[in-house]
Amino acid sequence: MSERKEDILTAALELFNKKGIDEVRTRDIAKEIQISLGNLTYYFPTKNDIVFALVQEAGKAIEDALSQNSANPGKNILVTYFGQVETIFKTHLKYRFLFGRWGEIISSNPPIQKFAQDFLKVRFDSWKGLNEQLVKEKYARPALAEDSYGHSYIINILALFWHQEFSMYFPGLSDKQKIEKALAIFFQSYKPYLTKKGWDELEPLLKKLEHY
Repeated sequence: MSERKEDILTAALELFNKKGIDEVRTRDIAKEIQISLGNLTYYFPTKNDIVFALVQEAGKAIEDALSQNSANPGKNILVTYFGQVETIFKTHLKYRFLFGRWGEIISSNPPIQKFAQDFLKVRFDSWKGLNEQLVKEKYARPALAEDSYGHSYIINILALFWHQEFSMYFPGLSDKQKIEKALAIFFQSYKPYLTKKGWDELEPLLKKLEHY
């Protein structure tokens, strides 16, 4: 990506997070980085193009988090996964304008909706593989692999909409507290499936969270 495109996306992200998508015009983004509107529209013809680029950027950050340390022999799969999810939730807060209105944004933008649908298919395959590995390594009971499809829908909803939920019911939480609370809720969905070995690994991680 060119340096100019990066500058545009960085400025757009900051403005969208601060003011919301509806209150920011492409002219405002151009003014923020002191370029002409024509220069900006050369790279991104519409505001929707900028939003789509930021969606792709957030998707890549999530993919990077999921692949990070995935083959680290020094950590077990459950501990590694906990760290990956924590990184993903931090990404959600970085792109808070997007995840705060996720359903509305994707339903009103067909390219973003198609991207989200394709992304979800990949995530379901990833969760299926993770669940099978947790069972194989005796961290979870076979029921987790058997229920993988339904459980994946549950954690997808938890992962995508916790930010909106907290904005409505817990507006006073700091970002750190939001992430801790989101992690505690997310991993509660795994608790019924874990073996004693799995719970012995997960419980200390949860107990470190102030909002567990």
